[in-house]
Amino acid sequence: MQTTFELQPIILDINKKLILESLHTLENIWNISVDTDLARVSFEFMTWADLELVRKELQELGYHSINDTHRFNNPEQPIKFH
Repeated sequence: MQTTFELQPIILDINKKLILESLHTLENIWNISVDTDLARVSFEFMTWADLELVRKELQELGYHSINDTHRFNNPEQPIKFH
């Protein structure tokens, strides 16, 4: 599956290299791309748990995910684990 995380808009300086290096170390994450102009990180993943790992990794780097294409961060739509 593929998704895109939208990062908090107040971030002015997104370190594309740092994000790519950090996410490449995660298992089950590939085809990672970072759009610094739109503050978005796109990637492919295997399971819903992988989304949580990416979100946590981005937070540790100082980037807060405010939205994603699978509405993972939407409190109205609970996460379904298969």
